[in-house]
Amino acid sequence: MRMWHIILTRWKLILSNRWQFVFMLILPLVVFWTAEQLLKQGSDELKVPVIMVNEENDETVQTIIERVKQNKTLRVMEHSKTTALEMLERNQAEAAVLFTKNLAEQLKQGKIKNVIHLYEAPNAISTGLIEEFVASEVIRLASNGKAATYLDEEFNGDKLYEYAWKYTDQQWEPQPLMTVSYELDGQSVAAEKQSSDGSTLLFGLLSIYILLINFYLQDWVLTERRSGIASRTRMLGVSKLTRYISNLVGTSFLLLLTLLPVSLYLLIGFTDFFQKGWMIAGYLFACIGISFFIANLFTEKMFYHLTAVAFTIVTGILGGSFIKLEEFSGRLMLAAEYTPQHWLLSGLISSDSGTNLYILFFIGLGLIIFGLGIGVVRHDRN
Repeated sequence: MRMWHIILTRWKLILSNRWQFVFMLILPLVVFWTAEQLLKQGSDELKVPVIMVNEENDETVQTIIERVKQNKTLRVMEHSKTTALEMLERNQAEAAVLFTKNLAEQLKQGKIKNVIHLYEAPNAISTGLIEEFVASEVIRLASNGKAATYLDEEFNGDKLYEYAWKYTDQQWEPQPLMTVSYELDGQSVAAEKQSSDGSTLLFGLLSIYILLINFYLQDWVLTERRSGIASRTRMLGVSKLTRYISNLVGTSFLLLLTLLPVSLYLLIGFTDFFQKGWMIAGYLFACIGISFFIANLFTEKMFYHLTAVAFTIVTGILGGSFIKLEEFSGRLMLAAEYTPQHWLLSGLISSDSGTNLYILFFIGLGLIIFGLGIGVVRHDRN
C-alpha cells in the first residue's frame, strides 16, 4: 500500500505541470515528423534525374517506365525526344532513354540487343547505373516474352501465351528467382535495405532522445536527497528500498507513456513491427538503469546534468546514432559494443534481435540493482 502511495505521489509531482507533460508527448512527434520530411526532401534531391521518352505511346515502353519509377535511386521524368536532348545540353538530367520501334515484338522473341538508346549529358557520371536499372526491366519483359512464346508455339493452347507470361512475371516478385539472401555479423541485408530510407537516422535520434529524457526524469534521486524527503519518509516507516523502487516504477511508467506516441509513429509501416517495438522497450529499460545508476553517483544536479549530456553525446557518437563509426575501424567497432545505442540500432536491422534484447535487458537490470545498492547504503542528508 505504501509503495502504491509513493507511485501515485511521483505521478502527481511529474504531472503537476500539465503543460510540461503535454510538451513531452507532442514535441517528439513534431520533431520526428519534421526530420522525416526533411530527410525525404533531401533524398529526392539526391536521386539521379533521368528522362524517359515514349513518343509512340507504346504500352510496353510505358510498363518499363512505370517500373523504373519505382526505383528509389532514380527521379524519372517523361518528355519528348527534342525536350530531352535540350535538357541534357543544360545538364538538367543525367541521361535520356529512348526505345527502339516495335519493342513489344522484339521482347516477345526474347531479343534485347540494341533496344535501348542512351543519350548522356555532358557532365553525366551515373549513366552506367541508369543503363543497368533500365536494362534489368527490359530483360525481365524479354524473359517473360521468350518463355511465353516458347510454350505457346510448343503446345498452342488457348490463351496460353497470356497465362505463361503472367506466371513468368510473377516469379520476379517479391524478389527474382535465385536471389541470394545472406547475413553479415547477424544483420540481415534485406532488413538493412528496408531501413535505409532514412529510418535508421530517425531511430538514431530516437535513441538520443530516450536517453536524455531518462536522465531528465531521474533527477528525483538528487531532489529527494537534497530536500530531505528521503529522510522524512524513512521516519514514517518507509524503507529506502521501497521508496527507491516505488519512485522508479512510477517514473518508468510515465516514461513509457510519453514515448509511446513517437515510437508508434516511427514503427508504423514495418513488417517486423513487434520485433522493433520490443527492441525499443528493451533500450528504454537499459536507459532507465543507466540514468538511475548515474543519478545515485551524484549529489549536485548541475554536475549530474552535465555528465548526462556528455554521456549521451559520447555514447551516441560511438554507438552509431548519427553515423556508423564502427565501419571505419575495428577499435571503434569494439568501443561501439559498450554503448546501448549500438545494441538498439543493430537489433533494429537484425533478422534475429534476441541477443541484442537480452543484452539491453541485463544492462538495465544490472545497473538498477547497482543503483539500488548505492542508494540504500549511502547516507541521506538534509
